[in-house]
Amino acid sequence: MSEFPFSTENILEQCGGNAATAIIVLDEFLNQAPADEAEMLAGLNNNTLITTSKAAHKLKGTAGVLGAEKLHAICAALEIAAKEERTEDAKKLFADLQTESKRCVEYVPIAQQKLK
Repeated sequence: MSEFPFSTENILEQCGGNAATAIIVLDEFLNQAPADEAEMLAGLNNNTLITTSKAAHKLKGTAGVLGAEKLHAICAALEIAAKEERTEDAKKLFADLQTESKRCVEYVPIAQQKLK
């Protein structure tokens, strides 16, 4: 596994080679990830797992654009566990998601510097 949680090359490719757009995508991730995580947590706490599933789906899409394979996989698994109302599995996956999301968020400034 790479020491980096996602690939700047992947983002650049997804953004048509436009570094400025890639930097904007990373800024949007910094705003979106905490909001999506808050939605997921609210769904878990309120036993409205469809909320958790939908928020995991949104973050999964962004993780795909970033090329954050581990975060993408965790989001996909959480989305399914929440849809299937497997609360304990969803809670464990959410904890894993928080850890990996933090890695990605912490890497964003480094990635943005690489894109400049």
